[in-house]
Amino acid sequence: MSANLFPNRRIATARAALLAAALASACAAGGCRQKRGVLTLPGAAVDGALQSLRFAEGYRKLGRSHLRSTVHFAAGLDGGATDDVTTESDIWMDDQGNWRLVDLNDKDGGREVVLHGHELAIALRYGRMIRRTAEDPEPVRLLAQGVGGPFAAWDLLRDVTTVDDFGTDVRDGRKVHVYKLTKSSSPPPPATTLDASDRQAWRRTIDAQRIEGTVLIDEHTGVPLLAELHGRYTMRRGEGQGTPMHGAVDARTSIEEIGTSPAIAEPEAEDLAPRQRTVPDERALLGGLPRAPARPRGVP
Repeated sequence: MSANLFPNRRIATARAALLAAALASACAAGGCRQKRGVLTLPGAAVDGALQSLRFAEGYRKLGRSHLRSTVHFAAGLDGGATDDVTTESDIWMDDQGNWRLVDLNDKDGGREVVLHGHELAIALRYGRMIRRTAEDPEPVRLLAQGVGGPFAAWDLLRDVTTVDDFGTDVRDGRKVHVYKLTKSSSPPPPATTLDASDRQAWRRTIDAQRIEGTVLIDEHTGVPLLAELHGRYTMRRGEGQGTPMHGAVDARTSIEEIGTSPAIAEPEAEDLAPRQRTVPDERALLGGLPRAPARPRGVP
């Protein structure tokens, strides 16, 4: 029976693939990774530098700077429409460890997060900014999400990517190590069958058509001052042999204005309203009252 008879199913499948790709950044920050093959030394260097938590911790030590990031994911059924999402992120850091993150996507979503001193202020797009006490590890986890775009792209394509060491260079007066990313000449063969219970099974069906990228790692801090990766690939989703699909990822993150970006000002925000504690308060008020005696069985 023709798949054209099920247009809603086709759209849902494409959107499911897109959602899985877009959520890769959250997986990157949370560490949900599948067992992978052994990386070459250059590949291990790139993998370590792009790890979201390590990236975030190193970025805070860099001091005043401005991180710009654009990440685009696309997916669709072969011969059908492609669905996509683009997220743009800006992070400003100062030399006191304060930072401001602005995430916006072309689906009208986004958020703003500011860490200033010991307070964290958060606002969803078009929403009010609410301030509360910053409690570890939430600040570094939020920052890791903000810098997680390059790792999401890398983690998706690392098994079909070759990393070459191009030695050292200088970027904005800082010594960096240069790595170039290309399509692997001997990638693992794509899986031919899918386990419906494994939500990550589609990743093992990826067959790359084009991969190119550059990563520049600051030799002093280990922070990637530039991370760029562009890839086109096919995959299969579903169960059994799966449904043929195509995908694309374009990610670029750069750190600029090192030592010159402005200090982070305390944001205008409302205090977090205290939570209602009705049950504990009721227990406290009624705790001194004598309990009603238990009634014998059969007595109304």
